Amino acid sequence: MNQQMSISESEWRVMKIIWNNAPQTLPEILEGLRDTQWSKTTIQTYLARLVKKGALVTKRQGKGYLYYPTVSESDCQLAESRHFLSRVYDGSLSKMVMGFVKSGNLSAEELHELKNLISEQETTDADPR
Repeated sequence: MNQQMSISESEWRVMKIIWNNAPQTLPEILEGLRDTQWSKTTIQTYLARLVKKGALVTKRQGKGYLYYPTVSESDCQLAESRHFLSRVYDGSLSKMVMGFVKSGNLSAEELHELKNLISEQETTDADPR
């Protein structure tokens, strides 16, 4: 994802619908977003913004368009995570993780997953292959 591309929370909802089953037509996108209570015009505005930002491209199909993502969900998640980390934790992943751990809001399962990830990383780093 382009580091300069910023996707709003509402645009994320639109992108998630498209990522879920790309490409999609406007009626399919409208159906996927029916629970938002957004008007068709509002959704079309979000789609136009995403096209302008380069997150989506369109291809003519009959009287309408197919919307294709130009960036993967995982690339966008990573870029957003890096932006958040930089903005809130001065780029320090350890500060962020420590903050979550110290908050006491992590479940036993989440703590176990973190420990496993750390162990896996330590094993990978120790193996010079």
